[in-house]
Amino acid sequence: MNIQQLRYVVAIANSGTFREAAEKMFVSQPSLSISVRDLEEELGFKVFNRTSSGTVLTQRGMTFYEKAVELVKRFDSFENQYLQSEDDHEEFSISSQHYDFLPPLMVEFSDNYPEHSNFRIFESTTVQILDEVAQGFSEIGIIYLNKTNVKGITQKLNKLGLEIVDLIDFQTHIYLRKGHPLTKKSLIELSDLKGLPTVRFTQEKEEYLYYSENFFDTSDSSKTFNVTDRATLNGILERTDAYATGSGFLDSESVHGIMVIPVKDGQENRMVYVKRKDQALSQVAVKFVAVMQDYFDKKRNI
Repeated sequence: MNIQQLRYVVAIANSGTFREAAEKMFVSQPSLSISVRDLEEELGFKVFNRTSSGTVLTQRGMTFYEKAVELVKRFDSFENQYLQSEDDHEEFSISSQHYDFLPPLMVEFSDNYPEHSNFRIFESTTVQILDEVAQGFSEIGIIYLNKTNVKGITQKLNKLGLEIVDLIDFQTHIYLRKGHPLTKKSLIELSDLKGLPTVRFTQEKEEYLYYSENFFDTSDSSKTFNVTDRATLNGILERTDAYATGSGFLDSESVHGIMVIPVKDGQENRMVYVKRKDQALSQVAVKFVAVMQDYFDKKRNI
C-alpha cells in the first residue's frame, strides 16, 4: 500500500468512475485499474463495486475511503510544508465557481497589497473546488448554497474536513443579452423563462443537482448549451435569446452586452467560502477575505 494508491481510491470515490478519476490524476485508466486491483488484493477485500452505471464503494470500502481521505490530506499538508520552495509558499491560490466579480476582486486585492505578487486563480466545478481545498492546493474555495444544494454539499464538506464561512445572502438573477424581450421587465418570473434556450456550466455529476451551478431546474428549456467557461457563456448569451442563472454580481467593465434581472423564485442563496477545518488561514488569505467581505458589504448597501 502506498500514498498514490490512496490518492486513486479518493479520486475514484469522488468521481464515481475510473475514467473520470484517471483523467483527474493524469494517468491511464488501465494503470489506475491495475493499481487499485493490486491494493484490493493486498487488503483482502473489495474497495469498489463496478457496475454498468459507475463505481460505488463497498461497505468496507467506505470505511477505508474515509481513512484514506484523512491520510491523503495530512500527507499533502506535510509535503506542501516541507518540500515546496520559498517562492511556492508565497503563492496565494483560490478556487471558485464561475463568477464575474472575481477578476475585479483580485485586481482590487493586488492593488491594496502589492507585496503579494504570485496568484493562482482556479475556476472550476463544485467537486474540483472542494477537492482543491481539501487537498491543500487552494486555501479557500468560493461557492454558493441554497435549499436545493445545501444538504448534499454539507455532507461532502463534512467528509472532506471542510467548513463554510458566509459572505452574503443574495437573490437569484437571470443573465440576458441587451435587447432581449425580457429586459423590459424589472422582475422575472419563472413562467417567463419556459421554453427559452439556456446556457449553464457543466459539472461532473450532473445527476446530482447539488453540484450544479444552475440556481433552479432548467429542464423545460427548448435548448441547452453546456459550457465550461464564462467567456463562452457570455458569448452565447450575447448572440441568442438564451438565458443563464447567476448571482447578479456582474462586472460591467468586462461584460458589456449582458444584463442581469432578479427573478421571483423565492430562492434564498448564500455566497460562502470554504476552508479546511484543521488549518487556520494564512495572513494573505485573511487579507483577501477582508477585501472580499468589503466588496460584498458595499453590494449589500447599494
